[in-house]
Amino acid sequence: MKYEFDPKASLADQIAYAQKFLAENNVKYVLAQFVDIHGVAKVKSVPADHLEDIVKTGAGFAGGAIWGMGIKPNGPDYMAMGDLSTLSLLPWQPGYARLICDGHVNGEPYSHDSRVVLKKQISRLTEKGWILYTGLEPEFSLLKKD
Repeated sequence: MKYEFDPKASLADQIAYAQKFLAENNVKYVLAQFVDIHGVAKVKSVPADHLEDIVKTGAGFAGGAIWGMGIKPNGPDYMAMGDLSTLSLLPWQPGYARLICDGHVNGEPYSHDSRVVLKKQISRLTEKGWILYTGLEPEFSLLKKD
């Protein structure tokens, strides 16, 4: 079962529908995920009952502990604010769902967050009438133990 995001619905309705989706699929935890400046996925496991918190205020991370993000050790928290259009079940991890997040610091989108940067650039291209196309080249190695 796939979560069907409705961008025209109010935020309250989107959250209510997402909570219903999580309950119907026996999801106990939502992984609030963002990617750091080095391309490494970072997650925080949040009880599904707190989905609204992830969307409205974010899942908090110690900003200074995220290497390469330009936040000093005594700096503000990095808040990973969930994008409900990305909510998905993790078929390999029953009871869990994932929500991709945008980084915010001090209540504003964070300029070092790769997703925030990408959205800004897509907006700039759209204003010029251009479309961004990207590709993914997954690479892997199969090894055999001798």
